Amino acid sequence: MRNKLGLLLVCVLALALTTALMWGRLTAPSPRPPSPQTASSVGSSSTQPSSSQPAPSASQNPTAAPDLSAASSATPSRPPPTHVVVDPRSEQQCPADMVLVEGFFCPFVAHRCQQYLGAQRAGAKRKAANRRCRLYRDDLLCEGRPSQLRFCIDRYEYPNLPGSKPVVLVDYVQAREACAVEGKRLCEREEWALACEGAHTWPYPYGIERDPSACNIDRRLRRPNPGALAVPHDLSVEVERLDQRVASGGLSHCVSPFGVFDMTGNVAEWVHDRDGERDPLHPPTVVAGDYWRRAPATCRSVDKKRRRRFRAHWLGFRCCANRRDGLPPRHLLPKEVRLPRRRRLLR
Repeated sequence: MRNKLGLLLVCVLALALTTALMWGRLTAPSPRPPSPQTASSVGSSSTQPSSSQPAPSASQNPTAAPDLSAASSATPSRPPPTHVVVDPRSEQQCPADMVLVEGFFCPFVAHRCQQYLGAQRAGAKRKAANRRCRLYRDDLLCEGRPSQLRFCIDRYEYPNLPGSKPVVLVDYVQAREACAVEGKRLCEREEWALACEGAHTWPYPYGIERDPSACNIDRRLRRPNPGALAVPHDLSVEVERLDQRVASGGLSHCVSPFGVFDMTGNVAEWVHDRDGERDPLHPPTVVAGDYWRRAPATCRSVDKKRRRRFRAHWLGFRCCANRRDGLPPRHLLPKEVRLPRRRRLLR
């Protein structure tokens, strides 16, 4: 009898303890969820700016291209370039997505390098076409009869949209037809060069000193798989693996004095060469500007070996157009006219 009473007492005590614990949980206050501001600051440093401050709107400066690399860059943002002057007549003479280029063009320019990029080993042989110049001399050697060019050019590589990557895998015929659909034309070789180098004939869009951080250049290439490029089913996957493009206008300092973006590096561009129409050995299909690889990547860098139907994952284009006032895009100057022999430099 005593054993039964003891067992009953133990059960009653256990039931009372369980009831007390359950009551304590039900009556205890529930934890409050963290606020969005508190949650966003978890793991962040105290030196980071507050997220409550509004970001500047792109519409406050419609002429400036968006710096798409700033969000992913850990380095402080650079000051805006000071060498860019967009012709105010662009709005009247060109479509909304183009800028006006007007200046004198020298047909034959000798850019003399003062210091090459990287130390050259003694006795090392390197092709002149692959030598990258860190700093050019400030004197200008111009030969031949100059001409005056006046035309409109896309600010960005086709499809001429800031924030989107330029198209690739387009041959010369397709590029020319795409420009014609928009009422434009493929740029002439000298037009493209002038829009890149500016009125002072700089070797780079931003001056005479090479800046690898300004444009999408000097990247190590990824070895392509020719078999994958030859199979339509695998082509897009292989191109995505090889792709090292950046969005148009994402590099705010890769801009020419006329306000044209990404003319050296990123993707190379199809241009038309009128001299090739008279030379059967060199057709008018020319590739200008080079792409993201380790190459000279100057405003005068051209490749005349590509045929009309050549396509590549690094090759795109941009369009040009005549001015709306009907003036001819090209006018030869008198034979005695010569361009200045010194450049205006950035200080």
